[in-house]
Amino acid sequence: MSGLGDLSMAWVEAEAAMPLGWRLMALVRDADGDGWLATAAGPLDGQTVHGRAGQPDQALRLLADELRRIRGPVTG
Repeated sequence: MSGLGDLSMAWVEAEAAMPLGWRLMALVRDADGDGWLATAAGPLDGQTVHGRAGQPDQALRLLADELRRIRGPVTG
C-alpha cells in the first residue's frame, strides 16, 4: 500500500501535467476492486483520460503520463 506522502506527490504531479482547461475528476477503486482508476476530464464534453494501476499513486502517475502526451512539450 502506498503512503499518504506518495499519494500527495502523485496528485500534485497529475495536476501539474494537465493541459489548459483540464481537471482531475476522480481517484476510485476500479469496478473489479483489484486496482485504482484515476480520471481527468477535458474542456470538451465526453473528453476523459484515465490511469489504471494496482496502487492509487501509480494510477495517478499513469494519468499524469497520459496528460503530458495530450499537453505536448512545454516551452517557455
